[in-house]
Amino acid sequence: MNIITMMKLESGMCRWPIGNPEDKDFHFCGEPREPSLPYCETHMRKARAPTRKPKDS
Repeated sequence: MNIITMMKLESGMCRWPIGNPEDKDFHFCGEPREPSLPYCETHMRKARAPTRKPKDS
């Protein structure tokens, strides 16, 4: 697994954050991203996933 830190993040790489920014192992996905979008196909699906409605008690 190649860890993509902020310093290694380049144009064309997925910017999906992984982990807590305060942790030492925080990094980004780094897979090729969709043209004109910030994330790869997998993370664009997650970003656009519908939210669940809270269950009524």
